[in-house]
Amino acid sequence: MEKKGIVLNRMYVGDYLASNLGHEIINLYQADNGGNYIYLNSSGDFVKAHQGQIGYMLFVKYYGIGEVEVIGMATGLNDVYCADQQFTGKYKGVNKEIFAKQQQFVNAEGGVSYGGVSIFDIFGEAGQQSVFITYKADKVYVPKKSKRMFIRFHVADAAKYPEHGDTDIVVSLAGYQQAKASLKQYIYPEGTYAGDLAKQNIEAKREDYSKIFNTLVNDPALWQESNNRVDAEELESVNERKVSLFDICQIQNDENKFSNALAYFMLQYPALWNEFFARYGISLATGFTVAREESSKIEDSKYNHKKYPSGGRIDLMIRTANELVVIENKIKSDINSIDEDCEGKQLRRYYNYAVWLSRNKDSEDYGKKLHFFILTPKYNVPVIEDAEMKELYKVITYADVYEYLTAKRAEFAGDSNFVAFYEAMYRHTHDNVNDYLYHEMQETFFRRIKELL
Repeated sequence: MEKKGIVLNRMYVGDYLASNLGHEIINLYQADNGGNYIYLNSSGDFVKAHQGQIGYMLFVKYYGIGEVEVIGMATGLNDVYCADQQFTGKYKGVNKEIFAKQQQFVNAEGGVSYGGVSIFDIFGEAGQQSVFITYKADKVYVPKKSKRMFIRFHVADAAKYPEHGDTDIVVSLAGYQQAKASLKQYIYPEGTYAGDLAKQNIEAKREDYSKIFNTLVNDPALWQESNNRVDAEELESVNERKVSLFDICQIQNDENKFSNALAYFMLQYPALWNEFFARYGISLATGFTVAREESSKIEDSKYNHKKYPSGGRIDLMIRTANELVVIENKIKSDINSIDEDCEGKQLRRYYNYAVWLSRNKDSEDYGKKLHFFILTPKYNVPVIEDAEMKELYKVITYADVYEYLTAKRAEFAGDSNFVAFYEAMYRHTHDNVNDYLYHEMQETFFRRIKELL
């Protein structure tokens, strides 16, 4: 293979609503005419310095601090008309000259459509779209099953890198740092390119190119050709669920609002949740209450508050006649943070408060059995630094809850609000949030095509 420039195209970044389709979805689908058309984030364009210089594209998604996962590859890239005209300043409206050139290219290809719908119709609603296709590729590949590939950029603190399994392929770079804002990053065999304003660590960057090219790009054992197309059967398989307020308002990303929903549906469907919590040795059968944002401040002058720090607000506190259940819902934030107005770590403060309630003879919770849980997305399972708290707090993932509710869906199928809550939970069942963004984008892609047929 000819050694030409490699561009890393970071995909599935951000929150996509039903009306906002990520254009990079086309990268892993062949058009109806069999062509592989590629879109380079974030707006399809690149500076003229890269014109005719890029031969390979690695589709990557964010994996962790300093790392991206490689999820696909396009080879034999050919520039499409006017994609090399970078937009400058605060761009508004459509550049008619660039758009006309793109139309000229598409016409020369005999039309570019997916599932029978023109690319201009699929993405035309954006209103400010000038570049629809950046490159045409000879081949598109996806990793073979069981093959996972990662690129690890140079970071100051190596302890921040994510952990990997023994079979993961990790290419560690010495010259390149992870791009902070740009969704595209260029890697050249020379370590630099014409117009490069930061000609630093060139020798290290040359070695980085060789590592990526030899370890990933040029190893056929890692790849299988992708000829995936949108067909009628695939369109019929589209999830026909209605877009809900959870989708529109992105409520599934808000810990407080999602906790509100959890509390509400626990009280609305007590038998359903009693069966779920029974697997953790908790009985809700005799009745229970759910408190939201309960203050965990110990108001007792007899307590040594430095020895037993308290404070903060507990996401969900379930009370039965004999049990007290503390649930900390962590969708995005960390569980090891220290609040400015409180001493000690969050989980320990909640533990101290619950213990105080169970030992205080004046408390309604005196003598109750205590349970501690962290509810978390599968992609954000926390590392609990406090060894004692690690033993006390059980981790429940949203995948656990979702799997249980899937088996029980008939019990709430008639409640559109509960169904919307259940479907919104799906995002948090993935190992990596980018996996869900792809799923969400694909669903929107298919739905858009079906609407336009």
